[in-house]
Amino acid sequence: MTRNEILSIRSLQNRNERQQASRFVVEGVKGLIELGESDMEVVRIYCVDSMVKHIPPSLSVHAEVISPKEMSRISSLKTPPGLLATVAIPNFSASAILASSASQDNLHPLPFVLVADRVADPGNLGTLIRTADWFGMRGVFLTPGSTDPWSPKCVQASMGSIFRVPVTEMQPEDSELITSQKHYALDMQGNDYTLVKWKPGLIWVGSESHGIKTETNSMQFEKVHIPSRGGAESLNAGVAGSIVCSEIARVWGLN
Repeated sequence: MTRNEILSIRSLQNRNERQQASRFVVEGVKGLIELGESDMEVVRIYCVDSMVKHIPPSLSVHAEVISPKEMSRISSLKTPPGLLATVAIPNFSASAILASSASQDNLHPLPFVLVADRVADPGNLGTLIRTADWFGMRGVFLTPGSTDPWSPKCVQASMGSIFRVPVTEMQPEDSELITSQKHYALDMQGNDYTLVKWKPGLIWVGSESHGIKTETNSMQFEKVHIPSRGGAESLNAGVAGSIVCSEIARVWGLN
């Protein structure tokens, strides 16, 4: 590998560089297997000789064998797994995701979209994406100020779900369309989530510390609360979102 190639791949650990290059990184055997079963556009796969056998046949054309030393220089992990792929960041629109919510979809049967509102922790965002995948939600929207879904930590936390679930940041031009939807917000002052009559719409999940922070004066929210039976002060975003999605799947007969 040339020095410029190494620097180019290492730069993808930075959010701005990922956005400019429209590329992100996937590492490890499980990630490559999930990637091979998705529609993602793989740019290049780098592997050490002993890991060639783990590359899915559908992706082998993209593979290049490199030395362990080179792998350690491009990996973001302390112990490189020996497999690293650079992948094109997909371009999803909020309008397309919402349009899919109005149609039949066997892969994403629940006509709901999760909204991660300024969720800063990549682990929590990865969990929300994984939850959306598990319960068949139509996609995940991010508000400005949220962590980058294509960061290595978030991609790893999603456990491959980010390859299947449409994820996009909401844009100003989407505001009118988004405002017209039904909105639910997880809030300590809301109604018991088991008593809600869940209709297709957007489920807003904020951070554990601050809740919903985005200015939403033009939206009408139905506030939803997960009652506490113990002494914990709060639930993190990933757990709270998972509980509510499970209830929606139960109500809609998919759980």
